[in-house]
Amino acid sequence: MAPNLQAVCQLSFLSLCCLLLAVRETESTYFPGRCLCPETQTGVRGQLIDLKVYPKSATCSNITVIVTLRRNNLNVCLNPEAAMGKQLIRCWNRAQKLGRDVKVCLRRRRRAVPRQRPQQKARRHNRRASSSKSQ
Repeated sequence: MAPNLQAVCQLSFLSLCCLLLAVRETESTYFPGRCLCPETQTGVRGQLIDLKVYPKSATCSNITVIVTLRRNNLNVCLNPEAAMGKQLIRCWNRAQKLGRDVKVCLRRRRRAVPRQRPQQKARRHNRRASSSKSQ
């Protein structure tokens, strides 16, 4: 029994359509384990020279934060839920929104801790005590 040419063409066309539909659907679905950073750190020390932030995508369900350290040109993945990761993401979003260079986010300010000498505290205490006695 010879196969009908028209039936063979319809069957191959239907198979091709199913294959194309399956390929299209798999491109947009999430596959776990395809993130750029499988392991992250909460923070880093030292000067940063580059910042890359990748939003959630079809291949990774997490925001990815990658910084490059100046001392050894090493790329480090930061945890986006940690304090440093959140700060860099906020700064990166603000820079993107305002059209500024992201390098601004890499300058970290040190906290100024006021230093008071114990002797100065004692002097102030004595001055207050002496000024209240004279009144």
